[in-house]
Amino acid sequence: MNKNLLKGGVAAAVVALALTACGSPAKSAGNELNTIKDGVLSVGLSPDFPPMEYLDESNNKLVGVDVDIVTEIGKRLGLKVEYTQQKFDQLINSVRTDRVDIVFSGMSDTVERQKTVDFIDYFKSVGRFYVLGADKAKYTQDTDLCGKSVAVSSKTDYYPALQRFSKDKCESAGKPAVSIVPTDSGAAARLQLDQGRAQAAIQGAENLVYFEKKNPGKYAMILGNVTELPFGAATKKGNSALEEKVVKAFQDMKADGTLKKILDSHNVGYGLMDPVINGVK
Repeated sequence: MNKNLLKGGVAAAVVALALTACGSPAKSAGNELNTIKDGVLSVGLSPDFPPMEYLDESNNKLVGVDVDIVTEIGKRLGLKVEYTQQKFDQLINSVRTDRVDIVFSGMSDTVERQKTVDFIDYFKSVGRFYVLGADKAKYTQDTDLCGKSVAVSSKTDYYPALQRFSKDKCESAGKPAVSIVPTDSGAAARLQLDQGRAQAAIQGAENLVYFEKKNPGKYAMILGNVTELPFGAATKKGNSALEEKVVKAFQDMKADGTLKKILDSHNVGYGLMDPVINGVK
């Protein structure tokens, strides 16, 4: 996912200090890390994917699972954290071109993405179909979606997964294909559902848990998992020093209970996992 989602078209912006420096990363004193700015961990994210990362409506402050995790990692690595907000589809290029050191943005680790960046997998995520709560009883088996309109962000791994679902569950069985409604974000897909232009949509389970807390009963998850891909923190290929430090921080956070505490505080404790580099094969 993915992201992805809530406030479509997040304008590129820099939070805290400007991160305009590109080119050769600098050494971080005492950490043996190659970071863009000495003593700083520059983090790219798209804050439109609650509860992973989003802007608090009351004060426009960055909050969420990933924000809490990065804050803790920064402390353990002895680095100040600075964020760069960007559109989701710009994040991989930013880490590849040394505009950020690492991306934490509910990004699924995929084999295709591994061609250009490395991933530190840290959260077990699943993609789910969902409908308006009142329509839940209409969908009890996969074929109930055949011929139905399903909204999905074309920028996420949910899109090709939905194409595969249509071929495997519908077209191969001689049933009408799913009518895919592509959007530019998960938030836009949800709007299609809300306004009756789609009969179902796809979102990460963590999103749907968040929405259930905000608006109980408005939406309902249906059928099985669409995808089962872990979220990974993306780093530039070859930056093994940073990867090893972050993996160690995750291991320590899991061992002392800090990671579970963060996940549970956002009602996504099911996502707890051992960190692994490029775990998707």
